[in-house]
Amino acid sequence: MARFPFSFLSRRENTILDGVEGHIDVIKRTVNHFVALVDAMGRGDIAAAKSNFDGVIAGEKEGDEIHRRLSTQIAEGAFFGGVREDMLNLLEKIDNIADSAKDASRFLEAEGNLDEFAVSVLRSEDMKQFVENLRRAVYALGDLVGAFRTSRREMLERLHRVEEFEEAADSNKDELLKHIFSNASQPNPITVIQMRDFIFVSDDIADNAEDASDVVLVLLAKGYD
Repeated sequence: MARFPFSFLSRRENTILDGVEGHIDVIKRTVNHFVALVDAMGRGDIAAAKSNFDGVIAGEKEGDEIHRRLSTQIAEGAFFGGVREDMLNLLEKIDNIADSAKDASRFLEAEGNLDEFAVSVLRSEDMKQFVENLRRAVYALGDLVGAFRTSRREMLERLHRVEEFEEAADSNKDELLKHIFSNASQPNPITVIQMRDFIFVSDDIADNAEDASDVVLVLLAKGYD
């Protein structure tokens, strides 16, 4: 028997939960722009890169506004009983995903025309798999949040999918790092550092998605027998 089943939320709590799902939708769109930015930079399509960079920035800003609004509503109202702080933490982790997408995007936008080695990294199969698994981790988090009104079992299954995509992204990250540091012909160490930092910051997208799923696990632990 549930002590805090999400299906028994009040009307106002359900409205906030709808807002959280809307927040996730904005974050997913932001990450889609990030993935498209990486692809465009790899293809040398500067116009598409700029458009998607602007999309990342706009999405991160919209996500911040939703985050502030929902956090204020939760903090000022009698919502979610003993899990209010966890709900606020969940919103923070979700918002961090867009922050990571923005920070990673700036590594590419700041350089504009990347050198041949950087472009080869962006065009590599490991990079394509990496950013796709970042995207999948965020979408899996969206599916998890969308299951708040379903069963505990369904939520746990969806929670594990977030973990799986985060682990896959970690494996891709390791392969990418091996590639950039084992390239003895690379003449520009600054490019190596730039791509290393880009990969680490990009990986925070999946890490933050997993962190958000960990908060959901705490909510389940507090809410179910």
